[in-house]
Amino acid sequence: MLKKSMLVVLVLTVLMTALPAVAEVERSPFLDAAFQCLEKDNIFQRRYNEITGAEVTSIFDLGIPYYFGGRYMERMTSRAPEHSKYKCWETTKFYRKDSFYIDGFDCSGFTQWVYAQAGMPAHDSLSNMILKWEYQRNGNHLYNHRAGFEMPPYDQLKDTLQVGDLLVAKDGARHIMMYIGTLADYGFTAEEVPELADYLDYPLVIHCGPSPVYGARFQEYLDNQEDPYYNNVKTTNGGVEVSILGIPMKDAPIQEHVQITDYSYFLIDNGTYPLTIWDLPSCTSFCWFRMN
Repeated sequence: MLKKSMLVVLVLTVLMTALPAVAEVERSPFLDAAFQCLEKDNIFQRRYNEITGAEVTSIFDLGIPYYFGGRYMERMTSRAPEHSKYKCWETTKFYRKDSFYIDGFDCSGFTQWVYAQAGMPAHDSLSNMILKWEYQRNGNHLYNHRAGFEMPPYDQLKDTLQVGDLLVAKDGARHIMMYIGTLADYGFTAEEVPELADYLDYPLVIHCGPSPVYGARFQEYLDNQEDPYYNNVKTTNGGVEVSILGIPMKDAPIQEHVQITDYSYFLIDNGTYPLTIWDLPSCTSFCWFRMN
């Protein structure tokens, strides 16, 4: 009898180790809101719906583009289901003052909107979130760039981060992103994404920023418009996308320079979706921030 029991345990152990990783993402008001801003049939939106039973759909089929200073969904969707245009108010490295661009969110406009949809208060300015000591004292800083507040290894961050936690980082300019889980949480396995097999537990973030595909995507959209409303409207350099943290940039199979930005990324979802690396190690300051 003992031998039979041991055999059953052995068989169950072998079966369990042979099974693929179990998806663990749960329904969240943060993800319900954020995934609306991805393009139609985005792999993460699709898997989130399949795993949780959510029925999130995209606000725009092409996704929400990046727009410098963009903070207002109602302005963006005023011509829904078409995109709105807006005149840029300041010259930047991507934009020219008084030129028209497809309207969208900037990085903090996106996270502020997601937080509002989830019933959360607005977060502070990015500089304050990183630098104000009271946030460190109040426990808003989970980790930061200062001695004594170092992060654990990337594959262990999942043990302490929660969906909705914010990463604010400065690499020249400041940028804000929201933690959404890991590849394993969305059911990805080493067999499905062999190039990412060592990184299934690395953190994923969703954010609105430069992208290697949004510019071409919206240029094609503009080129196909007959409506004179879009005459002389310029494309954007980015939009809402999912990125992975912690992988050395040089380890990605694709290195590409688009406009003025260098990108390193993997192609997932049968080679259709660029999962970009966001280069946190190059930042001079950062914090993982949790709203109390």
